[in-house]
Amino acid sequence: MSANLDPNNAGPVMPGPAIPAPFALDAWIDRNLPASLGAIGNREVFKGSDFIYQIIKGPNARNDFHIDPFDEIFHQMHGHIFVHVIEDGKEKRIRINEGEVFILPKNIYHSPRRPPGSIGLVIERPRKQTELDGIAWFCPHCAGKIHQVDFWCDDIERGLRDIIGAFNRDQALRTCGQCGTVLPDPTTIQNWDPAKIHEWG
Repeated sequence: MSANLDPNNAGPVMPGPAIPAPFALDAWIDRNLPASLGAIGNREVFKGSDFIYQIIKGPNARNDFHIDPFDEIFHQMHGHIFVHVIEDGKEKRIRINEGEVFILPKNIYHSPRRPPGSIGLVIERPRKQTELDGIAWFCPHCAGKIHQVDFWCDDIERGLRDIIGAFNRDQALRTCGQCGTVLPDPTTIQNWDPAKIHEWG
């Protein structure tokens, strides 16, 4: 390995990592995320970097609420989305329109709902093993917490998806212990009914 001389102290300076070339993000999306990944899915653009820089394409199908130990930054590139949050014990819906940015404070229960055709960028921080995420589900009838899983999200593309998928497949887990209401599996219902576009369009 060759080394250059540092003009300040004449000592050897080892070459740093190769600097990648810029690229067109839209072309990257077309190539790596040509369609929605279904109920929940994302693609990291810069894997292994100091940031989680991910693209998500709608539609999705979620009724879970994620808890991130760090802030999340949303940039809505195309179309709009809704981020449902739990604030003061009540569910609230925040709309993020095309071209808008939004920062979600850490440790807030949130549930991004992405209509068909939407494309969004979300920036997060990688987690250390002691920095846990959470996923929770709330009863639509009595608002009680049905279930919560706390876990180390070491892979942003798989961590949430695997836990949410396991919950959706288990009716016992989806049954509210307070009132007996069964939370529906969102992958089995029409989340973006064209006849109700006035509610989400």
